[in-house]
Amino acid sequence: GEPATGRCDSAGWRARVAEFLGEEPPLPEAGKRGRSAGVPLSWLRARFGTCPVGADDATVTYHARAWVMHMFGTVLFPDGTGDAASWMYLPCLLDWDAAGQFSWGSAVLAFLYRQLCEACRRTKPRSSLGGCVYLLQLWMWSRLPVGRPRVRAPQPWTPEGVPEQLPTAAYVWENVGAPYAETERAYVEFSNELDALTPSCVNWWPYCGDDVAAVENGLGLNPLCRRDAALWTMRCPLICFYAVEYHLPIRVMRQFGRQQPFPPDTVSTSIELHKFDRSKQKKVTDFAHHHRAYLDEWRRFEDNCERIHAMHRDSSFRRYLEWYQSSTRYRLRQAWTDRDYADMESSDDENTPYDVATRQGTVVEIAPVLDRVGRDIRRSVNEIGNVMAFPAGQPDGESRLRAAMERLQRRLRRVAARCGCRAQTLQDVAPPVVSPERSRASGASRSRASGGSTSRGRPSTSRGASSSRTRSRARDSSSSDASDGNDEDYEAPDVIGPSQLQDAPASSQLTQRTRRPVDRYTPGTNALANKGKGKGKRGG
Repeated sequence: GEPATGRCDSAGWRARVAEFLGEEPPLPEAGKRGRSAGVPLSWLRARFGTCPVGADDATVTYHARAWVMHMFGTVLFPDGTGDAASWMYLPCLLDWDAAGQFSWGSAVLAFLYRQLCEACRRTKPRSSLGGCVYLLQLWMWSRLPVGRPRVRAPQPWTPEGVPEQLPTAAYVWENVGAPYAETERAYVEFSNELDALTPSCVNWWPYCGDDVAAVENGLGLNPLCRRDAALWTMRCPLICFYAVEYHLPIRVMRQFGRQQPFPPDTVSTSIELHKFDRSKQKKVTDFAHHHRAYLDEWRRFEDNCERIHAMHRDSSFRRYLEWYQSSTRYRLRQAWTDRDYADMESSDDENTPYDVATRQGTVVEIAPVLDRVGRDIRRSVNEIGNVMAFPAGQPDGESRLRAAMERLQRRLRRVAARCGCRAQTLQDVAPPVVSPERSRASGASRSRASGGSTSRGRPSTSRGASSSRTRSRARDSSSSDASDGNDEDYEAPDVIGPSQLQDAPASSQLTQRTRRPVDRYTPGTNALANKGKGKGKRGG
């Protein structure tokens, strides 16, 4: 289609609205927005909300035009105020038959891109975002698990028989539960979730996934969703009157199943073009003439599609991510310092700006901690690589290795402390419960693997061996297995023994009793010595 643009002169806009709707909108109240603010949405709803029964063709036309203007002002091109519809689009709507020949989809994208940029620079408490935020929300839900609601069973689809009236891909999200998020906490919580995402958590092919396939197989997918698939990779300017924003699929080729090139081609998005604003350049009224070079580029769309035929491969995409992360800032909330933990005293990391802000705030930001820990893990990996690359047999090889290990020990100990892992024992408070059948199978497998010994390389005893000795060896063996991280061979002890408790009295002072199985990952109130609100019995 043709780009949505034309003349936009504030002089006489009320007369043009009267020609479009059959009557002139009311004047704004004293002290409110100026003469070129727009058509009040409240007036559109009150005056054209219901078409009279038996109305003539002219009245029906005016009500239809009012509906389109209301949709433009509330869904497709809202300006962020939420109280007026712009008269800027009237040149493209006056000719009812030609209105459908414009590329409204690209205009919606151009306006949304510009509104996103402007919203990022607003600082007033009541600032808001304009543009088609409904489209932005669907895009976000399709790709990111941040703030995504729970999808319910789709509602029956009424129109049948006409392919163009079948549901679109957006129908996946038609029936969802409202996502829970408190306004004051949502920004920090969503930032935490975004910084915790990895590439494997992102839906790279949202329009070919199982959710869209469910709509397509169950109700049938509108053919318009994929009709212009050949244009999805078109590099071109998106035009919406004064706003011109570039569409650059070369930066996200993975979502089209293609290999992501890097570094990408340098494409100037023109800072001067981005600064061009309708309210600041009031002398420019003919946007079609002002942006004629971009209109010509738009019309050469057949020459602008990206010709990348190499398919996506995980190995090449990982190389792209390495380049990307070294070339840009990819975290919303970075660490409070980039000092190496190995060079810091413990006290230097206990009263940081992050700790102070967390103590005085109401929400814990995990993103700076993730960045802090990630930095030092990467440092450790690099140092290990450097030590391993040192030629063997060098006189100072052993000293270099020892120094590197000491630095690694200091760094990882403080990294663990920052993550809240300050415990000195590897023994879990509530070990996993092993069924008798699994315990016998596990014991038999260990016996076969050790050539007849049960634990610690000691020979197995006869059938008349005492049960206490067997339990003692099993306990020692399970303790050793747990410390090695082999949960498959870990055997739950029958009693609480000295080996499980730090600073415990001698075994002669203990009263041994049967331990009740406790879920390892969700300890009940027993783990808190019945100080919680639960009604669990005090038990072993």
